[in-house]
Amino acid sequence: IGQLFPAISTALFMNITALFAARWFAPKQRDVATAIGSMANPLGLAIGSLVPSLIVTDGSSSTSFFILLIVEAGFTLLTTLLVLFLFRSEPPTPPSPSEEHRLPINIKKDLIDLLKNRHYLILLFSFSLGLALFNAITALLYQIIQPTGYSSTDAGIFGAIIIIAGLLNAFLAGIIMDRTHAYRLILKLLSIGACGSCIYFILILQPNQFYPLAVSIGLMGFFLLPLLPVAFECAVECTYPIRAEWSTGLLMCVGNVLGGIFIFVLGELIKSKSISNSMIIITPTSIFILCCSVISTLVLLIYNGPYLRLEAEYRVDTRTFSDASVL
Repeated sequence: IGQLFPAISTALFMNITALFAARWFAPKQRDVATAIGSMANPLGLAIGSLVPSLIVTDGSSSTSFFILLIVEAGFTLLTTLLVLFLFRSEPPTPPSPSEEHRLPINIKKDLIDLLKNRHYLILLFSFSLGLALFNAITALLYQIIQPTGYSSTDAGIFGAIIIIAGLLNAFLAGIIMDRTHAYRLILKLLSIGACGSCIYFILILQPNQFYPLAVSIGLMGFFLLPLLPVAFECAVECTYPIRAEWSTGLLMCVGNVLGGIFIFVLGELIKSKSISNSMIIITPTSIFILCCSVISTLVLLIYNGPYLRLEAEYRVDTRTFSDASVL
């Protein structure tokens, strides 16, 4: 039961990022808000992995575990009280024309419209493939690197590097998106970089290559994590006026379900034998990672979704300015 309720609530938090940014922030602040919100989940995972290891160590008594549960319960209670008493569902006035004229949710019609949108389907396929691969790599990182002689401590360091590098570039990507709104270009550049970093990771995954391997993993986080907020913005733009929680929620749903499948598949592939020579170690795992990253990137390169929300807001602003000039 203790795992069930957090799992149910996770779906709500994962789908709220683009909605929260659109509901509360003006167009010139919206992209940074999306970037920060989308990085809250990996940051929380990193903190959730670090804090328990500091409180509960090898040989610890049941008291240490009880203290950990008290800390978690206290933090959860504090955030819940803050949300209940301080947080409002929406601001007094809409921050943008798109929010002022937002349509009500029609589940059946919205889902049909999403599945008929060619641009969105391209984004859904490529993003879900990339997210699933990232989830599988981070979940099984130790098992992937262990056959080449790296320890669980090394895996912990590499995991921290992924998160830190990703957080830094996600914030930078948010600023660039706010100033340029060049979502398609940023999405494709990040995708190419992510594919290149995955290839570099495969090539450098050899014994006694700690620092080059750390660089490759840092590059993976640097390019992969910022894809989350950029893909969110692209999804909202190419499907407008469909509500943001629908378009981004489906991305996360498919990506996470596929991620669970990838974790199982990678777990089985890791058990298979590798083929090695003096230059590179070829494993079924590396082949799987390579194929997924290349396919995801190639599909994403043909994405050419329109900026429907920005265009609608521009038309409203232009009409408002014209009316004001006449008066």
